[in-house]
Order: sequence, then C-alpha cells, then structure tokens
Amino acid sequence: MRKFRNYVLIVPLCTTVMVAEEISTERQHALSNLAPKGKFVLRVEGKTRTTEYSYNNRGDRVRLGNELNAVNLNQDVFASLAPFGAGASLGTTASSMEFESERGEISFGYGVTDDLTVGVIMPFGTVKSKVDFSVNGANLGNNPNYNPALAPSATNLPYLPTSMGVAPISTADIQALLTSPTYGYKPIASTRTTGLADPTIGLLYQALKSKDSSLVLATGVDIGIAKEDDPDNLVDVPINNGNSALRFRAEYYKNLANNWDFFAKAEYGIEFEDSVTKRVPQAGELLAPKSSTEKVKRNLGDYRSYELSVGKSVQNWRYAGRLYRLEKDADDYTSSIGTDVTALETNTAGYANQWEAEISWSGVDAWAKGNLAMPLIVSLAYKDTFGGKNGLDWNELYFRVTTFF
Repeated sequence: MRKFRNYVLIVPLCTTVMVAEEISTERQHALSNLAPKGKFVLRVEGKTRTTEYSYNNRGDRVRLGNELNAVNLNQDVFASLAPFGAGASLGTTASSMEFESERGEISFGYGVTDDLTVGVIMPFGTVKSKVDFSVNGANLGNNPNYNPALAPSATNLPYLPTSMGVAPISTADIQALLTSPTYGYKPIASTRTTGLADPTIGLLYQALKSKDSSLVLATGVDIGIAKEDDPDNLVDVPINNGNSALRFRAEYYKNLANNWDFFAKAEYGIEFEDSVTKRVPQAGELLAPKSSTEKVKRNLGDYRSYELSVGKSVQNWRYAGRLYRLEKDADDYTSSIGTDVTALETNTAGYANQWEAEISWSGVDAWAKGNLAMPLIVSLAYKDTFGGKNGLDWNELYFRVTTFF
C-alpha cells in the first residue's frame, strides 16, 4: 500500500531585520532576510497543520484513508482465499484518517556584512495520525481445527464458510492477520511521531539594492537526519523525508506607492540520493508481504516553489495576501537485486497550490525610541490549500517572533 506523502512546504533559510534611520517595510517586517553587519538574529516559529483530505493523481480531493476504505478483502487481496471461490471474502473495510502536525523552528543567523548573512534552522515537531479502521460483512470465519504448523491444504483450511456455523472474520482477526509473520505489519491504529526534522545551513547575499527595491540570492543545504519512515506501519507519517538536499532561492522586493509593497520568491531544490528500507509491492498489490522488504536507493524528485505577495502597511502593522505553488518531480528508486520498483515510483510527481493571509506587527520603531528592550517582529498567518496532485490538503496556522541583537 502506498503511504501518503507528507509534502513539507519550503521555509525560509534565515529571518532577519536591519535598523536604519529610515526603515523600509522590507526590513521593518523581516521580509529581506538579511541581518545587519555584526548582528545576530533569532527567530522562533510555531506551526500547526491539520487535514482530513489529500489529492490523488488526477487532482481530485479525496478523504484520507481512501486506499484502505471500502476494500473487499477477497482473493485479489489475499491469494490464499482462491480455493473458496470468487465470492469468498474476509469482509469489507471502513477507514477514515486525520493528520495533525505541530512543528517548531528555531532559526539563528549572523550578518557577516550588510549584504551577506549566514544562518541555520533547527526544526522539530510531532506528527499524529488519527485512524478509525474496521471490517464487516465477511462470509468466511476462522477454522477452529486449523493447524498453523502445517501448510494450508484441502484438509487443513485456515477458514470456513460462515454457513458452516463459524463466526465471521472480525476487525480483530484482520489485525491479527496483518501482524502475522507473513505480513509483519503493526496494527492499523493512530500513531504519533516526535523528533527532529531536517536542519538547514545556508547563506543569503543581497545582489542588488536601491531605495525602494532589492534582490536577495540564497543557497542552503538540508541535512537529512529525520527518522526514516517505518515500512511496517501502513498509516504513520514521517516528520520529514530524512534526505539531504541543495537549495537555491531568489527573492525580490519592491516598495510601491501609498504604503503598498510587492514581494516575489522562487526556489529550486536538488534532492540527493540516499538509501532507505522499503516494502516493494508488486503491480496492483495492496499489502506487500514482509518478504518484500529491502534496502533500496532513493532519489526523491527535485522541487520548485513560487511565491507572490502583496502587502499594505499601516503605521507599524502590515497586512499581506500571498499565493504559493510547490511543484515536485517523480521519485526514482533502484533495487540492487533487480526488484521491479515501479510501484514505489508511481504517482509521486505532484504539486500544491495555496493561499495565505498574514498580519504582522513591527516593534522596531518602538525599540529605536527606547520603548522596547529589544526589537521584536511578530506575525500571525493562516495558509490553506486550494488545489494539488499527489499531496496532502493541509490548512496551516503559524505564529512567528523575530528579534536581533
């Protein structure tokens, strides 16, 4: 069974501010991402994301757990049911899921010059899957005389028709089958994963600047340290992909008339090849057996992200609307023993379209006047997904505080 891929939306490489006699909106609300020369910048961010939906390969919005919902557990799923005929079934599944992510980030940067900043981001968090799973309507039941020490045969059948008086297969029986040595899965149940995500080390360089505009170029390296996805769990969600990547980004800011501003950003990420442990299903196979587990080479598809934002400043407040798009290429897997890995690569290219509304308050002026002990920039934003392919339909709420010293 294919797991739902958690597309982690791209976060800034550093967040900084600069103080001058006349502070631009870009610097006052930490849009430029550049620290002043000889100054440190600290940003703390908290984000919560939830979803009950994902987008399939056709771009349709579907319920999470759709792949495990309304599945007839017949011989197409369990080949051992073939002797009982085409109508034999262990029941039909009912499944629903909800994903919830709580993520924190601590970013720290230093201004080498007024135009060059180096920094690091340390992300961490918790991802939870809430799962309801049940099976009903079986016309087969467990054979009380079955001997699991012997191979199944006409005289040693694991199941019997319910017409012979046996109780139909239950949800607990299916969970026991999934956790048997043949399949070796963990029970289908709610999960919780907590730990470090993949940190980023990067630098930013202001290539062009004028009185009312600037162009910042950035590069960074993601270091893949997040815990690897569990191949024995059908419904868990990893905190991050756990692989390393090289990132390039360009940001353009333009100050417009009447306190309006325009901000654009584009990023390209090159994913590095690594090795992961996966179950490799055959074509059309819903449940890959334990014996299909192997170490394979993985090359996640490169990604591109684009962002357009228009903002309006009113005194120390800024109100902004933003459009965001993430595009991802297909993944590539290679088996050292020649296993067909097509199923791992299928439906892995995708995209996500989102809109965002943000409000931020800058205490830079108040600090410059001696009314605050340190400069603070506080922002609150809501982001929602309105289209996608092979990804999750996240809605997000995040809170960010930035200061420098």
